[in-house]
Amino acid sequence: MSKNLQNSVLLDLYGCLLTDKQNEIMDLYYNDDLSLGEIAAQLDISRQGVHDAIKKCETAMADYEEKLSLLKQQEAYLAELKEFKAQAMDVFNECKKKNYARDIAEKVIVLLENLDSKLDEFDNAEYTEEE
Repeated sequence: MSKNLQNSVLLDLYGCLLTDKQNEIMDLYYNDDLSLGEIAAQLDISRQGVHDAIKKCETAMADYEEKLSLLKQQEAYLAELKEFKAQAMDVFNECKKKNYARDIAEKVIVLLENLDSKLDEFDNAEYTEEE
């Protein structure tokens, strides 16, 4: 995951732990993609002040992640969902080969639809990367 993408994800997870001003600066920088100069002009502070605030926030959010591991847990959950989906697909494909397993195949389809729904929640998030 790129540094900018990771910081954007960390901002989504830990932005509420920053001050309102810090959160605003980080949001403008990572989510609105404004330059340091544009943020400085908009907030009426120096460009250096914006730079220092961003670096301070990046460090704080990295510390939060180190202690709380929310991003790591989220990534593990996503990997687990993908593994469940792969297992369900294996069962479904095996059931398709045998006519007597039609009931099982129908249940697997429901399971796959539920897993797809959960995976779509992650796919719709802006911060996930394709594998």
